[in-house]
Amino acid sequence: MIRFANNQDTPAVRRLFDQCFPDESGFNSYYFTQHYCPERTLLFQQGDNLCAMLQMLPYQLSIGDKTGEATYIYGACTHPEYRRRHLMAQLLETSFQLDLQYGRIASLLIPQEEWLFDFYRPFGYLPLFTLERRSILQAVLARSELRPLTKWCEVNLLYTKKTEGEPCRILRREADWRAQLALFNHLGSGAFGLYEKDELVAYAFVWLDPDGLFAQELLGVDLARETLLAQQLLHHFSVKKLVYHTVSGSQVLGCLKPYQKNMPTHGYINLMFN
Repeated sequence: MIRFANNQDTPAVRRLFDQCFPDESGFNSYYFTQHYCPERTLLFQQGDNLCAMLQMLPYQLSIGDKTGEATYIYGACTHPEYRRRHLMAQLLETSFQLDLQYGRIASLLIPQEEWLFDFYRPFGYLPLFTLERRSILQAVLARSELRPLTKWCEVNLLYTKKTEGEPCRILRREADWRAQLALFNHLGSGAFGLYEKDELVAYAFVWLDPDGLFAQELLGVDLARETLLAQQLLHHFSVKKLVYHTVSGSQVLGCLKPYQKNMPTHGYINLMFN
């Protein structure tokens, strides 16, 4: 039986999520406390057994000159004892039917593993969303002002300017920004902005782990401001190397299944609980 979850299903959903996505960082607990919604979680159940599930998270997407609601498939997983029975295929097809019923323009997802791009291709998902991965070493620091990000509006303004040339992109709303700011302040190493005369010219959402400093998204009005912010972060955290992701590039991150004929050639998504 396929159905949406309710509050009574949460313990079983959490157990399957933890089993399929092991975590020692605290993210799973944070996600289920702060963001999990039973009514967005599609279950495949046999008797009392939760066999497979996925979450249908709502986002706003721009494809060319069209903007509309889209579904981000998140946390798709199958219990090990029920794999290779095409249960996920049935859940995905149900999600597509619901999308069309409610007038959504696309379904998108970020595969956890490289081989999953081929798994999702038969369902109409094509690798489309890319980003640029860059690294920078610590150098002499130029004078500039680094502050924690607090105003989602100014971050969104810079994000919009940097991504408006992408033929397909997520349009982040206030709730999306606030969720990411809270996540990085709670579990990550924070979100920071580079300012010039009180104008935000670059920002970064940052993780610091044993492998070093990583900015999941670092955007600037130009490469010079990106580099300056990167140097500020290196000095702030007293590390020698920063790796960061930014707009464009050739590293494939996610897939798109549009419910329309005109398929864009590329696009950008990030900060999707990925």
